[in-house]
Amino acid sequence: MEIDGIHVEVVGEGPPVLVLHGGLGVDHTLNRSLDAFCRGLRLVYLDHRGNGCSARPDPATLTMAGWADDALEVGRVVAGGDPLIVFGHSYGGFVAQELAIRHPADIRALLLVSTTPGQLGAGEAPAEPGPAIPDEFAALLSSPPGSDADVAAGMAALAPAYVRRAEPERLRGLIADTVFSASTMRRGFEVLSTWSSVDRLESITAPTLVVAGRHDPFSSWPQADRIAAHVPGAEVVVFEESSHFPWLDEPEAFTTTIRQWLERHRLL
Repeated sequence: MEIDGIHVEVVGEGPPVLVLHGGLGVDHTLNRSLDAFCRGLRLVYLDHRGNGCSARPDPATLTMAGWADDALEVGRVVAGGDPLIVFGHSYGGFVAQELAIRHPADIRALLLVSTTPGQLGAGEAPAEPGPAIPDEFAALLSSPPGSDADVAAGMAALAPAYVRRAEPERLRGLIADTVFSASTMRRGFEVLSTWSSVDRLESITAPTLVVAGRHDPFSSWPQADRIAAHVPGAEVVVFEESSHFPWLDEPEAFTTTIRQWLERHRLL
């Protein structure tokens, strides 16, 4: 379905969980491996504006606030106005934080996976460094992609760094079905260069769980502590054998942890 130019797919039945994908410059395909997680839940996948099968406006018009407001509109339509459980992965975690800050009354719970709070807040010292990106992967990240094909090739080449236990070929299989956008990826990095949630996180009122992979070189585990330090009551779980996609690296532990947290907060 399409909601105000945003491509949306819904899987399962139960309380709605708005799933916000990372990237940017990709789409929700990489997150469809969460389908197995949907027992008793309604997973609402979307492609952020400028990404995947959603509308492609001038990239200069795309903002973090705009992506957050798009996500809220999708959630309101699908959930009929009920508060939302929001699952944000990687860049989707930035959007999820912005959404929860801008519209706290609309958020029932916040699940932040493999993400960060962006640039440093006022008076904030840099976080403890996490695992370094290996040189061969750092080279791939040294310049912005020039074409959609460059994004596809770069993502496939980075697959071994995105996972630890899971086979990189599984991730590459998902990447093969992804619709890419180099222009939106470049815009995403521009937006992130000036974005931070740190000084606004204390306004989040929903129960919040922050998840990280111990071996994630892209959104290192100390970033989870940066978020939790400012969100009242936030909890942190670090998966010891995971990289950037903990639900692929440790699927049983990930599913059990998330579902138990939801049950404890009477959300499932």
